[in-house]
Amino acid sequence: MPAAPSPGDVAPSLELPDLNGVTIALGDLAGRPVLVSFLRHAG
Repeated sequence: MPAAPSPGDVAPSLELPDLNGVTIALGDLAGRPVLVSFLRHAG
């Protein structure tokens, strides 16, 4: 298991779908504040 990041570490590469299903790469948002929320879906 990889070590947990420390404050100030560069975020890893990450691609996730937005609420409309469009894939967004974290790198596309460089220099902008980003909040990533992981929600558990019932199903």
